[in-house]
Amino acid sequence: MAKDLFRTPACELDTFIEDHLLPDTTFLTEVRADVEFICAFLMERCFQGATHPVRVSRVVMGGSYNEYTVLKGRSEANMVVFFNNLTSFENQLKRRGEFIEEIRKQLCQLQQEKQFKGKFEVQSSEQPNSRSLSFKLSYPECQQEVEFDVQPARDALYEGRDSPGLCPSMSAKPPVRMLSGQG
Repeated sequence: MAKDLFRTPACELDTFIEDHLLPDTTFLTEVRADVEFICAFLMERCFQGATHPVRVSRVVMGGSYNEYTVLKGRSEANMVVFFNNLTSFENQLKRRGEFIEEIRKQLCQLQQEKQFKGKFEVQSSEQPNSRSLSFKLSYPECQQEVEFDVQPARDALYEGRDSPGLCPSMSAKPPVRMLSGQG
C-alpha cells in the first residue's frame, strides 16, 4: 500500500484514503448502533440493585471512534463511565476495582442477553488492579474491529450542576449520555 500511496497524485489522495484507509459505512452504522445500546444498557443496569447511592450518570466516548478517525481494520476507543454520588476522587480511586467489576459483570450479562450486529467480547484482564477493562466489537464480514477501554470516573460536575451560585450554563443539566454527534 505504501508504494500505491507514493504513486498517487495529490488530486487523488481523497479517493485513495476512502478506498484504502476508511472503513465502510455499513461497519460504522453497525458499530454505532451497538455502542449506543451498550451505553444505554450501562446507564440503566449498573448498580441498580445496589444499596449504596452510586449510579452511572453518563457515558462519554473518546478516541478515534468519537473523532471519526476510525481506520479500516482495527481501531481503539475509550468509554468513560461517570458515576455520581461519590464523595471524592479518593473515594473513586479506592472503589475503582468494585466499579470495574460491576461494569464487567453487566457487560458479561449483556453478552449473554443480546444479539449484536457484530461479535461482542468482554476481554479478561491480565492485571489484578487494572484501571480499566476492555471489550471488543468485531465485524468479520467487514474485516473490522474496535477495541474499547472502559474507565470509571467520578462525575464531579454532577454534584455541582444544581448548586446555587453557578452560572446558568453550568447549572443546566447535561444530556443523559454523550456520544459522537450528540450533546
